[in-house]
Amino acid sequence: MADGDALKKALQSEVVGVKKRWTDEVKLSKAPQSSPTYPLPIGVTRIIPRPDDADHIDVDDLQIKLSIDVLELSAEAVRVECLSVLPEIVRNSVAARIREVWGTELLRACGWRLEAVFEWAEHNYGELVLLEGSCVEMYDGVDTNGMTIRRYAIIEAAAPALAEEDADDDDDDDDDDDDEDVGDDEENEGNEDGDEDDAVRKERERLERIKLLAEAEAERQWREQRRKEAEELGEAGRQQLGVSKKQQQALIKEKQEKRQGTRLRKAGAKANKFDAEAAGKKANKKNGLLH
Repeated sequence: MADGDALKKALQSEVVGVKKRWTDEVKLSKAPQSSPTYPLPIGVTRIIPRPDDADHIDVDDLQIKLSIDVLELSAEAVRVECLSVLPEIVRNSVAARIREVWGTELLRACGWRLEAVFEWAEHNYGELVLLEGSCVEMYDGVDTNGMTIRRYAIIEAAAPALAEEDADDDDDDDDDDDDEDVGDDEENEGNEDGDEDDAVRKERERLERIKLLAEAEAERQWREQRRKEAEELGEAGRQQLGVSKKQQQALIKEKQEKRQGTRLRKAGAKANKFDAEAAGKKANKKNGLLH
């Protein structure tokens, strides 16, 4: 078995490599200096974004934390936590599956295998998220090309049905009269109706959830398409489309000319002096006015 110093140096080297490769996706943590086991435990958390092959799953990322409690290359010396906003049963299943893989990697005795474990989790993103079938709900959505596809949402698992009452309770009422038996039958029928109503309510709630999920996914796809279009167009795509005031005035003038017709003559008719004699007017001898 490798000694403590060699394992410590190997761990430091791997942590640096993980941080350098995934930069902002990785966060480090360690025990406070006052702890007798300082710097252990050491934790490396990576926020794994949803890969393209898992785009049909409504989980944006997986937050996986790998912790080393003891400088020993064994499954007992490490821990895995899933910190994503998911049902507890899903988080536990994801952590257990990754810990199983990490334990197998540690058996190779060639380091802490941090990068290999994070890579495996990313490549098996869909498998991890869908481990718990009771928390998976399927519905029809739309992809980036506008095609209808089957999508998967993660929900809280349904609560187990309540156990039926003990059959011995019926035996205690064997000596009751027929009227009480009829009353019991009516009550049982009422309970059955109540169970049926509850089933209808659950189905309605499920359909409402599916509708909301489909609408949210359509909105996300629309925004993603707009974002891609803006990136392709560059600055021009981010500017508000429209016409300037000068262009608007030119368009208005063009429309008016089309409606009124084109004026061929810019100047008015030449003004001519009134010819009184030609019009047959005679001058008044007293005041000289024409009449």
